[in-house]
Amino acid sequence: MASTRLIRQFAGLCLTLLSAQLAMAADDDADALDSTSELLSLSWDELTELKVSGLARQAQTVKDTPAAAFVISAEDIRRSGAASLPELLRMAPGMAVARVNSWNWGVSARGFNDLYANKLQVMIDGRSIYDPLISGVYWGQHIPLLQNIERIEVLRGPSGSLWGANAVNGAINIVTRSAADTEGGLLTAAGGTEERGFGGVRYGQKLSDSTYLRGSINALVRDASVDMAGLHNTHDTGNAETANFRLDSQLTERDQLMLEATATRYRLHGFLTGVSSATPPYWRQDDFGKDGVSGSLQGNWTHQFDGERELRVNMAFTQTDWQMATNRMSRSHYNLDIQHSQPLFGNHHLLWGLNYQIIDDRFDNTLTLGFEPDRFTQHNIGLFAQDNIDLLDNLQLTLGNRVENFTYTGWETEPNARLIWTPHKNHRLWAGVSRAVALPNRAQQSIRLFLPVPGQQSLFFLADANQDMRTENVVAYELGWRWQVNSRLDLDSTVFYNIYDRIQGVKASGFTANAQAPGFPLPILDLSVGNYRQMKSYGLELAANYRVSHDWRLQASYTGIRFDNDADSRQPWFLDPLAEEKVNPQHSLSLRSMLDLTDDIELDAWARYVDRISVNQVRIPDYISLDLRLGWRPAKNLELSLVGQNLLDGQRPEFNDVVYIPVSSQIQRGYFAQLSWRF
Repeated sequence: MASTRLIRQFAGLCLTLLSAQLAMAADDDADALDSTSELLSLSWDELTELKVSGLARQAQTVKDTPAAAFVISAEDIRRSGAASLPELLRMAPGMAVARVNSWNWGVSARGFNDLYANKLQVMIDGRSIYDPLISGVYWGQHIPLLQNIERIEVLRGPSGSLWGANAVNGAINIVTRSAADTEGGLLTAAGGTEERGFGGVRYGQKLSDSTYLRGSINALVRDASVDMAGLHNTHDTGNAETANFRLDSQLTERDQLMLEATATRYRLHGFLTGVSSATPPYWRQDDFGKDGVSGSLQGNWTHQFDGERELRVNMAFTQTDWQMATNRMSRSHYNLDIQHSQPLFGNHHLLWGLNYQIIDDRFDNTLTLGFEPDRFTQHNIGLFAQDNIDLLDNLQLTLGNRVENFTYTGWETEPNARLIWTPHKNHRLWAGVSRAVALPNRAQQSIRLFLPVPGQQSLFFLADANQDMRTENVVAYELGWRWQVNSRLDLDSTVFYNIYDRIQGVKASGFTANAQAPGFPLPILDLSVGNYRQMKSYGLELAANYRVSHDWRLQASYTGIRFDNDADSRQPWFLDPLAEEKVNPQHSLSLRSMLDLTDDIELDAWARYVDRISVNQVRIPDYISLDLRLGWRPAKNLELSLVGQNLLDGQRPEFNDVVYIPVSSQIQRGYFAQLSWRF
């Protein structure tokens, strides 16, 4: 089979890379491994000892987390050769990342990948960036300066008991650097074939002994991708700019304050839904794109009490405005998050809190796309509590629950139980059972979408919202094992079994008329959206970190996933009811190599294999990808690098969405050069 052949080719490519880099590193002294402070960046052992907050809402090491956790460090980011957030997430096992075109991505955890994937919670410094309109993330509109990121915490599996709705299959927290860690200046600039130009300027200043301020501005310009025939570009060029300011202050011995402001302006070209009309031509496909501005303000106050008690208050406001040919939107999103942790009697450690959101949006409707009502306000509130119980010195139990009330669906509960056992200092075994929900979004509750059926210009569909939509939910069972084999090798494995209920499906319920276009001469399918489907999934996730020598580290991951879907094929489905079995690669592998050739020269390689998929009845072959990076530090504060991406293919498809992006794209081979100067 083609997939077997490609896997063999992937293995051969990896062996070739390993052989070449082994030869270059043959003279390294293995005894130097005894000093972890001299290892490449952070060793796996150091990384799992990091205190991270997004995995448990409080400081906890990765290796002591009773969940499938993975951390992408700042050094991983620097040496990845990546120019965007989705590219970085390919490092984590269990993550499905597929590029739709220059600016759009499908990103999910443990399946359900889609342009608007709705089962992954994504945050920046604890502030959610998922869009309430579609319950997904518009990745092309989030372009933080990557040098500002301290780490990315990736949690696979349900975490709704802590992070709320939509943390169904995972949660990601992007943690940016404190202003205290970014004193001085940074100038970075890059340019190439696909990433035409990107870079930024950052400057940090110490205002007092306890207060620091940082400001940064960065911009990005991208070239267009190519169509499926490989003959023409798909006009999906664009540019975006972001400004960010952050203040960190130690107000008193017990009080810390963080204030942050971000503003982004973007102009993204490309074929979107097209425009429907009541008069000929009834639909036209033009290069309209999307023009938008977003801004956020965030404040985080932490107070330490006596006896290890802590109070955190996080307030955030996000304003989003965009315009397309089909309509305009303006939305204000207010969020208040409070949490309190304290030791209780005996071996109990309690964490509790609440979250309150107000989401107010306004739309200018058109025949193609509208929302009824055109203005709406949501009020969502959640209460959560979690108890960490030390049953024995090497056995801990975590019990938690979150109760939420949503404007759309009323009350929901998301319980969670986890156990971690440390039989030996080099082994950790954990198990978990949990429930999480995905909230119906504004589109599912209010949309009116009028477009041609994909591939048919003489047949239209009218998709009306279903205000009786309920939450989608999952009950997940997980087992994990972390094993430090020796001073060089660490393994992390997870198996899971998920049961999903009330999953969205779309049916055709006959023909109808469109009140917005009386007398429309072409037939119109009446589509209904509802909680029509149930399914199960099961899978295996593996991660390995191997320190070959003092100057060389290897990182590998594997993901295998299968879906069982019992959808009734006799129903008049509009979208494929078995999509989850087809759009998620059953197998994916990744191997990263980070090698210091000398004290000043770095050679990094990243090979990936992704199994074949089928999206909207379009077959996308499996592929092997190779990225290379060569870095050079001619001076202490200066770094130059050359990056080649997707080197094994001139172009290839990774994903599509024929309803919202009717012109499919292929991702092309690309090169860029980058300069970073600290002053």
